[in-house]
Amino acid sequence: MSIALSWDEASTPSELKAMLQTLGESYPVRPSGRGIAVEFVRSRDAQGLCDVRRSGRAARVTYSTPAQAARGVGALLSGLVAEGEPFVERTPFTMFGIMLDCSRNAVMKVGHLKTWLRRLALLGYNMVMLYTEDTYALEGEPWFGYQRGAYTAGELGEIDEYAARLGVEIIPCIQTLGHLEKILRHGAYGPIRDGGGVVLVDEPKTYELIEKMIAHWRGVCRTDRIHVGMDEAHSLGRGRYQEIHGPNDPFELFNRHLGKVVDICRGHGFRPMIWSDMYFRLGSKTHDYYDTSATPPKSVVERIPPEAEMVYWDYYHDDADFYRQMIDIHRGMGHEPLMGSGVWTWNKFWYDRRLTEANAGACIDACREAGVREIFFTEWGDNGAYCDFDSAFAGMAWCAERAYGGGASSESALDEILEKRFAAVCGGSYAAHILASDIHGGVEGWSPQIWDDPVFETRARRFAHDDVKKLAALGKGFADLARRIEKGASTKSAGDLRYAAAVAKAAGDNYALLAKLLAAYRARDRRRLRKVAEEIPSVQRSYRALAKAFRRMWMSHNKPEGMEMIQARFGMVDARYAELRLRIKELLDGTVEAIPELDYSCPPA
Repeated sequence: MSIALSWDEASTPSELKAMLQTLGESYPVRPSGRGIAVEFVRSRDAQGLCDVRRSGRAARVTYSTPAQAARGVGALLSGLVAEGEPFVERTPFTMFGIMLDCSRNAVMKVGHLKTWLRRLALLGYNMVMLYTEDTYALEGEPWFGYQRGAYTAGELGEIDEYAARLGVEIIPCIQTLGHLEKILRHGAYGPIRDGGGVVLVDEPKTYELIEKMIAHWRGVCRTDRIHVGMDEAHSLGRGRYQEIHGPNDPFELFNRHLGKVVDICRGHGFRPMIWSDMYFRLGSKTHDYYDTSATPPKSVVERIPPEAEMVYWDYYHDDADFYRQMIDIHRGMGHEPLMGSGVWTWNKFWYDRRLTEANAGACIDACREAGVREIFFTEWGDNGAYCDFDSAFAGMAWCAERAYGGGASSESALDEILEKRFAAVCGGSYAAHILASDIHGGVEGWSPQIWDDPVFETRARRFAHDDVKKLAALGKGFADLARRIEKGASTKSAGDLRYAAAVAKAAGDNYALLAKLLAAYRARDRRRLRKVAEEIPSVQRSYRALAKAFRRMWMSHNKPEGMEMIQARFGMVDARYAELRLRIKELLDGTVEAIPELDYSCPPA
């Protein structure tokens, strides 16, 4: 339950009024209402300051920017400000944001995104990137976002306007070189296809399309910044470009293309940024972004357009020293990097606390120490975006606490602070959400492979080294986790814990059955094999319950397009369980002498 707040329209700084009015749509924040009367004072000299003092039924928030003012409101709503005791936080980051993947099937509904924007503001974030490869409708390009739930220009303008009221900057995050597989698969774009998802450099039609893209975003958002992507373009110049022009220098090709894109951005009043990895990959013998010995040649660096800002993206290291080394390398190229860290949602059903806290935590600390001023946290949807993205608010709240340097003296004190803030801002239990994160790595160090074939099951068998006891332990561990998650499943405002519980239950049932199946089959125990066959419909029901929970989660957050790809996976597993039951029946009645798929022994690691 949030604490009620009131603010005075006459004395409140004008830059905060729209934000407070917008927050009042969902929180007890009212002009001249009941509750604690809040006064706002902008600091003239402090940077990143959020200073909240409370006395009786009055409070004062001293802030550096509207983001810190909103975070102060969040602290008051959460009951974190004790009477007579200073509540002071500071962040070194002038940009503190997220990047939401809207290109891996899931395109978030505008109404739900507004909920996100309100919560992000209260946590102290001031920027959101919408990662859209082709999921925006582009005039004159009917294949752009075709059957993909593309945002219309009207929807993007509505998002930008709403975010601006909350003091949040919307920055377009698109692609202008690689990662355009979804659009280049259409025959209409054959003339601008190089290879894979990479566009054909130096082709005039390529730049006509890019001009349309950038002009479109100029018309729907007020920022002067744009992220034009250009990462992981591994086949650059190796397809049709090479057929037409012959061998090429990839560095030269990349810089030339970047220069043309920068010119287009400049013409539309945008300052562009790119992911920086290609400069490292092209110079690495192993094509590794994080090969610190493979900095690009000086001649290449000198030709990088100075207006192109570099985003150093790294979600994979838990060593602050490594981040600092890479930051220094970027600076050595003459570019102050923006940091792209990650709140782990990709290839996950639920936010992964372990990876986020280890890797993003080290990244935040390194950026603070190195003086990096701009950081954002990616939330990717690789492999179909089947994660409940709302669960990531536990990670966003944690990252904000780390970035603002909260006053927690211990891990337990931090969890207590986050429990209060999460309940008030997100309407859920922080403890319940991080418990659900145990789906990934919290049971025997294993993350469930829900769509593995139940007959050919390979990855779990390899993980357990074909040890039936270890597989049974996985089954029991996930079943126990499902029961613990279900206890808090009534709290679904921030993430649907019923979905998390359904994932854990399906995994538990799957691995328990697999252990019984292998043991019975190896012994050719007909009685136990018959019992396994009888248990298969129960496992199918667990998967169907999970598919139903997935649909409920998806439809409450996202446009319907893209959901069908995950539903097809559930259908495949259901059909294969039916096949497994039939194969056991055939074995028992003598139609076949063996089930060859089960005869394989897992090779040693």
